Amino acid sequence: MKPEYKKYLIIGGVVVLLVVGYWLFARNTIVKKQTADETPTEQVLPTVDSSVKVSLKAVSANKEVSLEVSGMPAGTQSVDYELSYQTAAQGLQGVIGTVSSDGQTSFKKQLTLGTCSSGTCVYHQVVGKINLTLKFTGDYGEKLFEKEFAL
Repeated sequence: MKPEYKKYLIIGGVVVLLVVGYWLFARNTIVKKQTADETPTEQVLPTVDSSVKVSLKAVSANKEVSLEVSGMPAGTQSVDYELSYQTAAQGLQGVIGTVSSDGQTSFKKQLTLGTCSSGTCVYHQVVGKINLTLKFTGDYGEKLFEKEFAL
């Protein structure tokens, strides 16, 4: 072999090694990045203990519900509530709000299943069960309560 061919053969081999090395390195970086992106970022909240009693009862021919909560954890400052339900005409609907505990261990709140504006209310015809989620916030952090209720 002539010395010129050896020089081109060595340069070609180095180029091939660089391309293969880059391809392997880039592939590993992409796989690692995809794995890192799949880790969940949501925080899982603990649930309240069984001393918390919750009831949801129909009032006014299923136009309203009465939410009663007792035995709230000591140090509770507020309770966020969310009711969600299917309706006959409007699909998925809901009610959200917050109750300040003011040092109390229980509360009762009447909630309208519909919308009210300027003194006129349009009530939802609830189909199926109502999903209730309560988030208790206080000195202890946050705790959840979730349950389905049938009216």
